[in-house]
Amino acid sequence: MTIQFTPPIVQAIHPDFLRPPKHSLRLGFLTSHNPYDRRPFSGTAFFAARALLAQPDIDLRILGPHREPGKFDRLKKRFLRRPDPVPDPDQIDVSGLDAVVGLVATDLIYGLQRRCDIPVLHVTDATPGFLREAYGWDVPMEADITEAQIAKQAAATVYSSDYMAARARQELGTDIAAHVVPFGINFENLPEIYPAKSWCGPLELLFVCSDWDRKGGPHVLATLDALRALGIDARLTVAGRVPDHLHNHPAMTFAGFLNKNCPDQAARLKALYRNAHLMLLPSRGDCTPMVVAEAMAHGTPVIARDTGGMATLIAPGTGTIMGASEGTNGWVRAVQRLTEDPVAYAQVSQQAFAHAKSTLTWNSWASGIKEICRQASVQQKPAA
Repeated sequence: MTIQFTPPIVQAIHPDFLRPPKHSLRLGFLTSHNPYDRRPFSGTAFFAARALLAQPDIDLRILGPHREPGKFDRLKKRFLRRPDPVPDPDQIDVSGLDAVVGLVATDLIYGLQRRCDIPVLHVTDATPGFLREAYGWDVPMEADITEAQIAKQAAATVYSSDYMAARARQELGTDIAAHVVPFGINFENLPEIYPAKSWCGPLELLFVCSDWDRKGGPHVLATLDALRALGIDARLTVAGRVPDHLHNHPAMTFAGFLNKNCPDQAARLKALYRNAHLMLLPSRGDCTPMVVAEAMAHGTPVIARDTGGMATLIAPGTGTIMGASEGTNGWVRAVQRLTEDPVAYAQVSQQAFAHAKSTLTWNSWASGIKEICRQASVQQKPAA
């Protein structure tokens, strides 16, 4: 089943979607997450599809049974635990397409490759081995074989970080065509101009966490206490869930979990990014956490542990990458180096903002995907 994007989403982005350019790339978009709905997968499928659709020379078709969710669909999903329908690879219509962009859709791509030879871009952010190692997921070893087969047959495999592309070549085979295009930021209305930081008051630190322990919450707390022991008036705001016994800490403020799909909560999260001087993220394991890009898009430099794709997100001069074994004293020194000179800090803050605005956006991602399509000349290959 094949469904075209329909109003109101499309009309707000590409009013001429019914009249695509003459020589546009005819791309199919394949994912198990509903790209008409910004709730699943933290909105990644929604923003990725919208960015591709906004490209002037791409004619995009959403593959599978996805559609705009109605009120009753959300109620069924919430109360009846009825998941969104997932595309069936045996039923997907790829006729007339130049290529298919599969977004974190390993099983769907595998099924599609078995029945037709249309060029496919396999877009993902992790390897099975990394998911087992960093997140402790029970990923079967057969997944490595499937992933390697998909990567080798794909017109290109696109990873969200240099680290993951290098790891894929090591784990899946050096002959795969691995490219790097960072994901964008799943936020509406990001700042257009640099939001200068105020140096009045305490040093404002921010920690955004979905998992207190894996994201390094104890390490952040130790860094805060060490800074205060040195006489530095540092404060920490935590967005996410934290252990109950920490709620009485005198220098910590708790914002709770903030849902970016709720306008009021999204506005509160943006305010936290805007008001913070630094964000700390000593994760034990992460792919490419987009909270890093979100902070930088608001001019907030990030100090993060060197894991996963952190080094792709935090370019030189935009923050600090810490060694995996670096202790609390090292993190304290990193905070001091970035904040002891307001002029030097402002330069890093501005560079972080510029890097996020130029590189870590969905428009940049869509342009990169389009360029990979052209490099591979996939638009000239006959569709199945």
